[in-house]
Amino acid sequence: MPLPTHVILKELRKLHLRRFQEPVDEELRGWNWDKPPIRPRAYLGLSVIDAAPYCPTRRDVWLRKAVKVPPELNEQLKVGLTIHEIIHATLKCLRKYVLTTQHPWTTYEDVLEEVMKAVNIPEGMNGWGTQLIKYMIIQTLAEASWNVVGEGATPWLPWISEVRVDGSSLGLSKNLRIDALTGSNILVDFKMGKPCENHKLMVTAYAMALEANLEVPIDYGIIIYVNGVNDSLNIKSEPIYVTSELRKDFIDSRDEVVDMLLSDREPPKAQACIPSCPYRNQC
Repeated sequence: MPLPTHVILKELRKLHLRRFQEPVDEELRGWNWDKPPIRPRAYLGLSVIDAAPYCPTRRDVWLRKAVKVPPELNEQLKVGLTIHEIIHATLKCLRKYVLTTQHPWTTYEDVLEEVMKAVNIPEGMNGWGTQLIKYMIIQTLAEASWNVVGEGATPWLPWISEVRVDGSSLGLSKNLRIDALTGSNILVDFKMGKPCENHKLMVTAYAMALEANLEVPIDYGIIIYVNGVNDSLNIKSEPIYVTSELRKDFIDSRDEVVDMLLSDREPPKAQACIPSCPYRNQC
């Protein structure tokens, strides 16, 4: 996995005091989906990126949902999709091997071979993409060796990846997909590029959707930023406490998108577009 569990828990430990000082308002828990303010104004099956869009004017959502303009799969989006494919394929493959008695080095070679065959890595990221696979395998096998040793072994498996959750009660899609979930119900979201505020809103949306389905508190998430150049891999993390304020911001953003779509009001072009926007040429 991109980050060992003990590193993530150390990061999140910093947020425990904040949670104690700023407890989440219970009316903002996802299981209150049938009551204001969480109850949506309309059930439009929004994706998380619809409800927390990158475009400041939400014109990308209007083009996607109202005008039905197909997105352009640019290079940055291709890299992002490949990162997710690598992580999902590696975690899926590791779950088959990690609790076997096979020698770790043999497991490393087998998993690496399987993932390299399963994922078509673009030439531009072949170096650091391969490094990501190797890094994840080594980190997972190292963590497994600490947790599954001798008679006192404790059950241990890699994170569950590609977790499906029904977001329809919140006005979102019934087929939301969470990148990964740890054994401690910590939500994991993988991103590339630089951090931005709507990344936190996306984590909040997933957390509230999980609460609506499981009826258990989901207070923490972690965003893992994966980037690279040539053979150099760069992984950073940002722990997130899903505060009442973030929940309110998500609800406001979702409702503003719903109002825009229901009114059939064309939003203006943004003064500054993000380079990776798949609608730059159609906007």
